[in-house]
Amino acid sequence: MNAPKSCHAYYYGGLPVKGPRRKGRLRMEGDHLSFEVPEEKENEGIHLRIPVEKMEKISLTRDNYYGSDTVLFNLTFRDKNGKSFTLRFAPITLIPRRRIALQEEWFNYLSQMIQEDPVSLELRK
Repeated sequence: MNAPKSCHAYYYGGLPVKGPRRKGRLRMEGDHLSFEVPEEKENEGIHLRIPVEKMEKISLTRDNYYGSDTVLFNLTFRDKNGKSFTLRFAPITLIPRRRIALQEEWFNYLSQMIQEDPVSLELRK
């Protein structure tokens, strides 16, 4: 399965940084998931590079807090010290049908990457 195209995504929380619901960029770089949110006046930037082998699970939740029915991805991973984090984000695009397709593509891709065994990841490199 090919990696999905990079896209904009909203960060909804989960990391020890200020500023919920901030727009960033989500992409795959080799065997790393990269998620970057630029620094703003009162909020620090987020620059994550999560190796596939550190990802543990991905699940979906719905959030209606901001006035629209949003599907959130909950990606659980471990940092280099072994601490567990759950990053909450949602890939976005303006047209609803394309947004649903984009979210489905990213969810299916990440689900497949997490469930693969480490041997097959090594063979793919």
